[in-house]
Amino acid sequence: MGKMRPEELPPLPEAPGVYLWKRGEEVLYVGKAKSLRARVKSYFHAEGKARRIAEEATALDFIATRDEVEALLLEANLIKAHRPPYNVLLKDDKHYPFLKLTNEPFPTLLVVRRVEEDGAKYYGPFPEAGALRRIKALVDRLFPLRKNSGYPMKRRRYPCLNHSMGRCLAPCVGLADPKAYGEVVRQVEAVLEGRVDGLLSELEAKMREAARRLEFERAAEIRDQIEALKAFFSTAQQAFDPEMGDLDFLGMARAGALSVVQLYQVRSGRILGRISRVVEKEEATDEEILWAFLRDHYLEASPLPPLVLLPFPLEDLESLAELLRRRAGRRVELRVPKRGEKQRLLELAEKNARLALESELKLLERRGNHPGLKALQDLLALSRRPFRIEGYDVSHLQGEARVFSMAVMEGGRPKKAEYRRMRLRAGNDDYAAMEEGVFRRFTGSLKEMPLPDLLLIDGGLGQVRAAMRALERAGLSLPLVGLAKKEEVLITPEGREIRLPLTHPALRLLIHLRDEAHANGLRYHQKRRAQEALKVLEGIPGIGEARRKLLLERYGGLKALKEAPLEELARLPGMSLKAAQALKEALREGAPEPA
Repeated sequence: MGKMRPEELPPLPEAPGVYLWKRGEEVLYVGKAKSLRARVKSYFHAEGKARRIAEEATALDFIATRDEVEALLLEANLIKAHRPPYNVLLKDDKHYPFLKLTNEPFPTLLVVRRVEEDGAKYYGPFPEAGALRRIKALVDRLFPLRKNSGYPMKRRRYPCLNHSMGRCLAPCVGLADPKAYGEVVRQVEAVLEGRVDGLLSELEAKMREAARRLEFERAAEIRDQIEALKAFFSTAQQAFDPEMGDLDFLGMARAGALSVVQLYQVRSGRILGRISRVVEKEEATDEEILWAFLRDHYLEASPLPPLVLLPFPLEDLESLAELLRRRAGRRVELRVPKRGEKQRLLELAEKNARLALESELKLLERRGNHPGLKALQDLLALSRRPFRIEGYDVSHLQGEARVFSMAVMEGGRPKKAEYRRMRLRAGNDDYAAMEEGVFRRFTGSLKEMPLPDLLLIDGGLGQVRAAMRALERAGLSLPLVGLAKKEEVLITPEGREIRLPLTHPALRLLIHLRDEAHANGLRYHQKRRAQEALKVLEGIPGIGEARRKLLLERYGGLKALKEAPLEELARLPGMSLKAAQALKEALREGAPEPA
């Protein structure tokens, strides 16, 4: 069956619902709409991804819903079921654990993976298992809820060891007073929701009352409880302005196809936790990625705050806001702050999202799966993903001693054992120097090295075309690209300029390789300057081996030594005024500049 035409669409209602673009039996994309008819027909007049979806699809299914919230829920479920290639799918899309306070006369606290409609209270998700274990252990130690995981509660003949240790009120043998047990449940809820300030004040009042009644053992128990709560929340959380109350705030960072979205949960002015998710989708917009994160997170997250701070505006948030209102039983505001403390929270989230993105990129690089390699294949229309890339740079020392340096990357990682450099015969001509260096790389002593999948030329169109001439002379046809230094623009042999954001993984990789090639040449010149300076210093009275080493480590070459003040030289460890004067006099009398 060929691609669909608008007239082949099924009759679509002007009603909210979900639509599924399909190719045969494969679901390509799942979307929701306020009006199915208007949204689906817009695909045939769109550009970019929407147009490609309509061109690839051979069929369309749709499901009308009662309202947009129902469409949102159905969309999320269908995306999880079909995992369509054109939808944004969050990396590590697994069920993070929750803490569940069961819906029973005598509730217990459980660790679960799914949120169910069973009347229980759920807290989470917890992306870090360690944080969940710590707070579960804290509750188990400080609050005497029943500990057995069987529910409905099983009747027992004798109380368990937890009751003897004071960690359970033993409802399973009928020893627990329902009112006292309910009070413990209320305190546990306060801890899980981060409302500890009020709880601490309440416990301190109870401790003083117990002491007033001379119940010193009970007062000591409450004191230990207070100290444990203070210690836990002072180390596990970062304090902010207590007046900020309860809110979530988000940050996002992107580098080409790779994006990181992070959500921070603030309760009673403290950061309780952070959710971080990775998305790898080149054609998805920032808005699509953020929307997918919000939808997937808030379908399960609990408890919900009254305010969610977004890093940038999103269209069609009404359905999500209505879903949150229904789940929370009150209004939940979605807002983009422009100033003040809340704006600074977003800056914090964005900064940490960038750091997380850097870590993700470095992890991929260590695994030999640098995202820049696939991006380079797409940008330069290469027949395969480049594995070995060689970067070439031509440098000189004060217009003389031109050096061709080569750096190598394999799988996105530097292969320093194969870095090379050579002195060039070309005169004061950058283009001729680049042509000579590239030609000798493939015809001289280095020709036995593996052929690269891509060449990176440090320079603009002139250097790129000089490298092309060298390849033609060597009888080779290899893909290459230039990198102009000032604006970090990619230059193709045809003269096309490719401008990328500095965070793009392909550009990051090429800048790294270019800098490695440049540093390789720079090390040669530094070594040569030191050799020239050493020859001059060896003939100066009073400048022995130790002083020569000190001067070279500090100044590197003759030019810097000539410019250094006499007093500064004399103050160096191991130097004297007499030795410094002898050095300056010898340099004044005509010590040659390095060639």
